[in-house]
Amino acid sequence: MTTNSVINSPGMSRNASADTAMKWLPLLVLCLAQLSTSGDNATLSIATGALVKDLHASMDLISIANAMYSLAAGSLMVAAGMAGLIVGWKKTFRIGCALLFLAELTAYFSPNMIVFTYGARLLSGIGGSFMIPSVLGLIASNYQGRQQAIAFGAIGAASGVSFAAGPLICGLLVDHLGWRAAFAAIACLCIVIFSGSFLVPTPAKPERKVVFDLPGVVLTVIGLFSVILGFLKVSSWGLFTPFNAPFTIMGISPAPFLVLFGLIVLAIMLKWERHREATTGSALIPLSFLATPQVRNGLYLTAFIFLAYGSGIFVTVSFVQVVAGLNGIETGLMILPFALGVVVCSLGLPIVWKNANPKRMCQSALLIGTLGSVLCIFGFGPSDFSLIVPVGMCLIGISMGIVSAYSSYIVTSALPARDAQQSGGVQATSRNVGQAIGVAVCGMVMLTAITMTVQGMASNDASLSQDTQQKVANMSVIPYLSDTGFTKLMLDQGVKQKDVTELNQVYKTARLKATRAGMMATAVMTLLFLFGTRNLPVRAKGSDDVAGEEPRAKKSKT
Repeated sequence: MTTNSVINSPGMSRNASADTAMKWLPLLVLCLAQLSTSGDNATLSIATGALVKDLHASMDLISIANAMYSLAAGSLMVAAGMAGLIVGWKKTFRIGCALLFLAELTAYFSPNMIVFTYGARLLSGIGGSFMIPSVLGLIASNYQGRQQAIAFGAIGAASGVSFAAGPLICGLLVDHLGWRAAFAAIACLCIVIFSGSFLVPTPAKPERKVVFDLPGVVLTVIGLFSVILGFLKVSSWGLFTPFNAPFTIMGISPAPFLVLFGLIVLAIMLKWERHREATTGSALIPLSFLATPQVRNGLYLTAFIFLAYGSGIFVTVSFVQVVAGLNGIETGLMILPFALGVVVCSLGLPIVWKNANPKRMCQSALLIGTLGSVLCIFGFGPSDFSLIVPVGMCLIGISMGIVSAYSSYIVTSALPARDAQQSGGVQATSRNVGQAIGVAVCGMVMLTAITMTVQGMASNDASLSQDTQQKVANMSVIPYLSDTGFTKLMLDQGVKQKDVTELNQVYKTARLKATRAGMMATAVMTLLFLFGTRNLPVRAKGSDDVAGEEPRAKKSKT
């Protein structure tokens, strides 16, 4: 038998196909895990109206429920990254999956918003803090070279699918079966994911023992909790001028002080981590994360992905639902081009363009995202939007997809094997902080713009009574509302119906300016990320490797 006949034999082809399937089937499980956490948050967004009706939730309670996931997940993900190294990534993955299942079950049976918020949402955040770093850790340990780049791109694509499919599927479930059924569906998905985890290979344990860092964990949780909460509250408490803050510090909103306190605690934590790594050889945030320029730039880009999502989607969805009156399903269809941009670019680029220049690709992506944000500005009208908005959102999605295709691999390819696995927690935290900053900045810009514009135009409108002008001037903040919502707000303030009609025209103008200002803030933030791309690699590590071959192994032979 010749050599060629052996190589091309049907038996070996079947074995190769089976090996390929077993190599990529675990990735499907990890992508479903990414979908489950995104779907959980999407369900809450779509179910807001139903929660207000069934559980008598106020918008303040809805806001707290939304923030609970980000607070819990963002605060604990770095610690979960170290826990994965100690007990094993598969164990932390399953722990996260089980906690998310309990969260969905708690949501399904919630009798009131207290149980829903401090039970279901808290459990969901803790579950996500274990699951997402584990997903990234399992990819870093089980895939190498080009396969790792493709795997990270697939996770980005899963996020894109969730952006589009989440609102559509959840909207259908909420509209036809109720909001409890939507959370029950995610619980069923968690069962599928937990069962599928048995297909995921168990990574090898680190060569050097990792000891859990309790003082570092405490400092990290306090610091990140304070920073994320501070950013989340900027839009409601104000940046400097207080809006609806529970208290003030020297007449200033407590939000910036909370962020500053968190940053100080994190600075102390980093000092402690340097000492701990020098004495024990392990740390929550290894020195290599901060000392390697490529890793720092990769983490900046990881933050950008969710900053762009948080800010762009926040502004657009606020407008199309509050002003244009779209429901959940219609909103999902409107942002479908955005999601397609994320999916196609994040998954397709590592496969089709394996020798691309990561630095140039990411820089181009940021420029594309900036252009998309600017386009959206011209697509908004006083009460509706044009097709320019979906086109602009598609460009933002393409921008996110391109960056998502490279950011995680940029981080892991510059680190030793153990640190690459542990980087999942820091990458996931960067996402949460990026999203919190994006929403905070856009929310603050929009509220400030709408308040100042309404008050300025009202004070110069001679057709309004002095009493109405004074009442408008005395309002600390004017929220982003629908036309009927603003009418009710003014009537509750004691404004006469005649003046309310005139103020409605003023408010439409102010709301449009605020929406455009929010999208302009997204464009500016996207453009600023260009300054964090200087140290990106110009050539993807392992771009010429045979799929599955590990670059680190090749280095060890030289």
